Amino acid sequence: MNIGLLVYIRGAGERLRPAIDRQKLRHPLKEIFMSKLRVLAPLTQIPLVLSKEIRFFLPSYPIPNSKAFAVVHELCAAGISRSMIWTPGSSENYSLTSFVSLFFRLPQALFFLFIVVRRVPDLDSIDLQIILGREVFRRLLARYPIVKPIIISDVSPDLHMLWSAASVAGCGALWWQDDYHHIASLPYPVAAAAVLNQGGYEAVLNSSPSAVIVRRPSIPIKPIRTIPANPKVGIATNNFFVASHKQIELLEQIRQALGVAVLYIRLHPNSKLGIADFPEYLVTIAPSDESIEQFASKIDLVIVGNSAVQLRLICEGVPVLHIPGFDPHGYDAYGYCRKEFIYGSETIGVTILSDVSCHYNDNTLQDRLAHYVRVRDEVNLEGLSKLNIC
Repeated sequence: MNIGLLVYIRGAGERLRPAIDRQKLRHPLKEIFMSKLRVLAPLTQIPLVLSKEIRFFLPSYPIPNSKAFAVVHELCAAGISRSMIWTPGSSENYSLTSFVSLFFRLPQALFFLFIVVRRVPDLDSIDLQIILGREVFRRLLARYPIVKPIIISDVSPDLHMLWSAASVAGCGALWWQDDYHHIASLPYPVAAAAVLNQGGYEAVLNSSPSAVIVRRPSIPIKPIRTIPANPKVGIATNNFFVASHKQIELLEQIRQALGVAVLYIRLHPNSKLGIADFPEYLVTIAPSDESIEQFASKIDLVIVGNSAVQLRLICEGVPVLHIPGFDPHGYDAYGYCRKEFIYGSETIGVTILSDVSCHYNDNTLQDRLAHYVRVRDEVNLEGLSKLNIC
């Protein structure tokens, strides 16, 4: 097995394995059967054919406020027709197409897996799923060389498969910088990139010097609002928030410490939680399609865990307090408190409101934020509309 394939398997497995391990803990008996069947999952999740007008391929359903939704919305706003962007249908539409895809692909897939296992017998079911996924993507892209796969920078296992397949097939991928801290070296080359800030621009330039690099729309940076005496308090969670007993206790602690009647909570777009998962007196849940701008306009202070939305919220002018406990990633995983963009505290003390207010009474904050969230003016990148002619 070559080094490139080993790197690919490790990259895709870093997020896939923990997710499957959690499933094993929840349903150990079911996983005995599912672990084998899941190897064939790529056969059902990847389309058999693409229509002739497709130019961009995004294997994520664009639910409101999701990463995929932002991609589709911004590309369409830049003049790219929605009909040129392939995304899967909603989960309700999967059954028939999944069965047809499985039926047509199964013979070739079984033969491919037989060859792989003969050559490398030590691979487990997760490795085989990852290798098969890349092969299915590779065959699809080989038939549509003008299609650009879109790789959202928060790279899921499926996107690792797609990105690796694109590099093997010689198909140019479009890297989409989803968040400002995604500035690490790219594991595979790209033909184009849509970036948010200078760090993203330099990451692409170092990895793929000949790539077409464009900029995503910049967000306005508003002055930080003053926290009133009786603030309306919001909570913004990430996808690791599960409303556990400890997390409910933390919400209650916040409510009592700040003297508010109800907390206004914004759940992650992929969250399956609902109002029944909380004590009825404790929270009001924001509508799933409520934008970050709308959410920020309704609150005077927002408390976050390790959620990427915290930087967007501070740019919207709402004071942000970062605390641990809403997810398993500890304190300040993004480093925004360390950079002094966000005020963070590991405890909620009696002086917390004055501490937050003092932190945001900083005349340099807006300039420092602007420097971090934008590409430098002298780089002079064009907007997303340039992708329409690439």
